[in-house]
Amino acid sequence: MTDKSLPTTKLKRTTLVAKAALKIGATQTKGFVKRKLSSKEDDKIHQKNTDEQTAQIIIDSLGALKGISVKIAQQIALGMPFLPQEYLEKISKSFNQIPPINKALIRKVIKQELGSYPHEIFEEFESEAFGAASLGQVHKAKLGGEDVAIKVQYPGIVKSMESDMSMLKFAMKRFAKGENIDHLIDEVNERLKEEVDYIKEAENTKYFYKHLSNDKIIIPKIHNEESSQKVLTSSYLEGMSFDTFLDSNPSQETRDAYAQLIFDTFFISLYKLKQIHADPNPGNFIFMSKGRLGMIDFGCVKKIDEAFLKPFNALHLSLIHKEKDEDIVEQYVNLKMIKPASMQDMLAFYREVIKPLDSLYIEIFYEDSYDFKEH
Repeated sequence: MTDKSLPTTKLKRTTLVAKAALKIGATQTKGFVKRKLSSKEDDKIHQKNTDEQTAQIIIDSLGALKGISVKIAQQIALGMPFLPQEYLEKISKSFNQIPPINKALIRKVIKQELGSYPHEIFEEFESEAFGAASLGQVHKAKLGGEDVAIKVQYPGIVKSMESDMSMLKFAMKRFAKGENIDHLIDEVNERLKEEVDYIKEAENTKYFYKHLSNDKIIIPKIHNEESSQKVLTSSYLEGMSFDTFLDSNPSQETRDAYAQLIFDTFFISLYKLKQIHADPNPGNFIFMSKGRLGMIDFGCVKKIDEAFLKPFNALHLSLIHKEKDEDIVEQYVNLKMIKPASMQDMLAFYREVIKPLDSLYIEIFYEDSYDFKEH
């Protein structure tokens, strides 16, 4: 990967978006023509190839844009399972593959935010980023003899939101095939505004560090003096990424233990802390020694009040007890998770979009065992 500066001007980012849009349009048109001229069997192959090519155009453009657009795409990949599998697979591989930006620019940001250059603050500072997140990149350093991770936000990231949103809306509507995705992107947009505030992220991290009491869950410690609005310094967690962990061919027992740990942590956070780590992409888990699991990136934390939690819990019990769809829909409406409309329209939306997702975590309660691969 080559170092490139983040394109921050509206003209540069709009140009990148326009080029991507033209490429997507050309690819879709070419694929349409091929499908019209092919047999039914070849039609599926051409559609798959078109989806792969379109997805790659989006990934390449996101890599050039960096930042907000990548985060939106990741959230959409996690929350919109009706998209083509080729897109979902490519996005899932993008979580830690964003090209790093210019080293001098990183030094400049640290100087502006902390008042000194990296070598003046840290005993050691690795100029090569070991991790490139969607909103910034992470460097390893030493502070007081301790290994630390320094997350530096890409400059101009907030200004880039408007053009990035327009590109993602354009691209996603090509994939969504009539689905209304505006409300989903609006929700992601609100969470993103929180994620560009590293002071808020530091507060969230400290809260989970203090209150999520589980010896197997490791939350990084924040270094306040070396953190700011756009620079976040925390203890470095040594371990494997999700892909590296799977490539190590862990035993089923080890896999099950980590899966149970993630499951337990989510529900402890939900029902006891009433706050959840709301960005569960694979890049935010670190598989550590002795069965420990590191959790990082607390920029996106969702707080849940009791007024929502009680009826939300009642909804899950209703699903487990297989109550009528009409009753389930009413509960979703009361929770403001389905917009009020005629019962016929609400039922259609529920059965097409929400019910298949409900089944993912409800069906496991129906039998003594459940095969996730089969379902």
